[in-house]
Amino acid sequence: GHKTCYCTSSERNNNDEGKESYKRFKDNRKKNHNHFDKVVNWMANSNPQEEHIAIDPLVWLNSQAPTSIDGSCVTQRCLDMHRSKHNDLDKAQRTVFGGTIAQLKARLADRLDVSPQDEGASQWHKQLTRAVELGQPAEFSANNEDEQCIKVYAVEKLQPRCRQLHHLIFHDNSFCAKIRSKLLPSATNSLTTHCMSLGGGPGFDHVSFCIATKFLHDIQPQRSDLLPNRIKTQVYDLYNDDWEPVMETLGHCFDDQEHLTMHHVDLRLDLADEAHEQLRSSLQTVDIIIAQFVLHENSSFIAQDVEIDGVPQKQIVGVMRDILTMAPAGTIMIITDSANTLFPYLKDAANKNGWTYLCAEEQLREEGKRRAYLGPKSFLILEREVYK
Repeated sequence: GHKTCYCTSSERNNNDEGKESYKRFKDNRKKNHNHFDKVVNWMANSNPQEEHIAIDPLVWLNSQAPTSIDGSCVTQRCLDMHRSKHNDLDKAQRTVFGGTIAQLKARLADRLDVSPQDEGASQWHKQLTRAVELGQPAEFSANNEDEQCIKVYAVEKLQPRCRQLHHLIFHDNSFCAKIRSKLLPSATNSLTTHCMSLGGGPGFDHVSFCIATKFLHDIQPQRSDLLPNRIKTQVYDLYNDDWEPVMETLGHCFDDQEHLTMHHVDLRLDLADEAHEQLRSSLQTVDIIIAQFVLHENSSFIAQDVEIDGVPQKQIVGVMRDILTMAPAGTIMIITDSANTLFPYLKDAANKNGWTYLCAEEQLREEGKRRAYLGPKSFLILEREVYK
């Protein structure tokens, strides 16, 4: 469209050419570009080496990147066509997510009887902000008058929290490719991916994984011969009793009550504590561990000064230390947060226990650009390769 900052006319607002350009820009935005259909079409030409094998669209696109074989230059047209496929995929997954989450939010708000006026009047923001400042668990769910505060939080945070994880899953890097590999459909049998959501409230992470899994199934060339991956998520939260009724309502709205369950965890304690019996059992078969916006508000308990050779040093303690020590090889851990204060200590603990991670920098930006557009400001993805 026409941008006035680029216009040399002294009468920008009355520039006929600019008005016409802006009109074309608005008309173009109204069109249905059918990015999803475009993805399905070029995925149909992907020609997998084996029949009935699911294809990761980003991995396939990267394998088809235009390269010069005989020394000749790659034409701009080839580069543009390849880039347009990345653009189609990006817009398709965002459009599918946006449509799905909007319908889900409307159903959840209706079932929980939460109105826009309730969202505007909610006081949970103050409790959550205070918790982050102190590095202590938020208590808005425990001090929950008429259970309305926690319901408002669930409705208001559904879209942004699910979006953060969903868009990160489709980011183009080797670690996110490994996440997607655990979500791809299968021809032989219906695979189950076991997810553990720490501080996951009513099940935001489960919704994100399920939407991504369905998208990855629906774009496959041989989708009729492939069985969607089943996501089984166990949510662990300090206020599990408060969250469980909301989680059950979300499960009904999402038509997936069977694979979403709620359990107790206290990140201030060790994994060996008797309260964590279920967590210890689940850890043996987990595929993906996700902790969204929960570690920083527990930072005063998770990272503590430990004396090493007479010198006090901050180290990860409690449940997070034990998970990093005991998680099976091949486990993926995704951490997103409002700040990366804990990341150096998490990386240090990960290094000692055979984990690799993305990314090396504390501020996750490249040349001033976000690495995961509309994803979390700070994220850390880890994979456990070996036991140490």
